[in-house]
Amino acid sequence: MNKKIYYNNKFIEFGQTQSQSSQNQTIKIYSPENLQTLKIIITNFLQKTDLNSIAILNYSFEEALNFFKTSFFYIEAAGGFIEKGKRFLFIHRLGKWDLPKGKLDSGETIENAALRECEEECAVTNLKIVKQLSSTFHFYQYKTGFALKQTYWYYMSTDHSGELIPQREENIDAAVWFSEIEVKKTAYNDTYLTIKDVILEALGPVNTEK
Repeated sequence: MNKKIYYNNKFIEFGQTQSQSSQNQTIKIYSPENLQTLKIIITNFLQKTDLNSIAILNYSFEEALNFFKTSFFYIEAAGGFIEKGKRFLFIHRLGKWDLPKGKLDSGETIENAALRECEEECAVTNLKIVKQLSSTFHFYQYKTGFALKQTYWYYMSTDHSGELIPQREENIDAAVWFSEIEVKKTAYNDTYLTIKDVILEALGPVNTEK
């Protein structure tokens, strides 16, 4: 399970011991006594832009996550990491490489939402779910407060032979097939921290040395 919650270029990480940040950031360490204390720490983290990433030690991520879902506006989304013959589908949206994903419709299952969003955003067909990947989590500003978004990810395969059509009304200006090398050299270096985590789980370590 991914035990990080991102906010912009920072993160909150839950664990038993202090870990090294992959972004080489200074990490402030907290061992909260209760959930209300934890909420104060997290709210302070979200409101102050000068704070570094933080680690919450010796605390249940699942318990904290359930608390966050009721303390902040909670949104669920689903998407796919799609393979076609050793090539992988990426979209370009708002200046970043991204993966197709979107919010669940009312009453929709997570799997159906993931398949539907991938089809809508890229016009890709014949999708099959191979396995579920770890969810990613991030906070973002919402109205007068903050929202917590959980995105469910699935590794998918397809034999789609048609043209990819980016859904421009969703601000997608390109949909392309990348080789694994292109994913690790191009997409990985110009994407969001949540998407980097999906890439690492799907394809393994990325050599970030120039």
